[in-house]
Amino acid sequence: MPLPDVDQALVDYLNSHPTLVPLHGGRVGTKLAAGTSPAVRISSLGGTQPWPWEGFPEYQVEWWGGTESQTKALARAGEAALWGFLGPIVGGRVTGLSIPVSMLWSPDDTSARPRVITQASFNVFPEAS
Repeated sequence: MPLPDVDQALVDYLNSHPTLVPLHGGRVGTKLAAGTSPAVRISSLGGTQPWPWEGFPEYQVEWWGGTESQTKALARAGEAALWGFLGPIVGGRVTGLSIPVSMLWSPDDTSARPRVITQASFNVFPEAS
């Protein structure tokens, strides 16, 4: 069985999380939404797959806001929400989470727009494993 599409599952999860929707307005994706409204961008960093039935995908999650206060509030709520991603997803399940980089303040070099970065690593299995 192939590993699940964690990229899409994570985008869908963060895009519909009831605590986050008021903070990002449904602006979650693998590309940064245009404009300066709060948004979340997910970037795959690869990961490892030690067995055909187990993977450890890693992600950079960028929490963008219009102000520093908005950005930090979104990042704090978002990091807390990541723990709720554990459990069944389409095509498999997520059984573990590690956050090796938390709340890294990193305004965009080009626009100086406020941004916080989180790095998250998940432990995933396909269905029926």
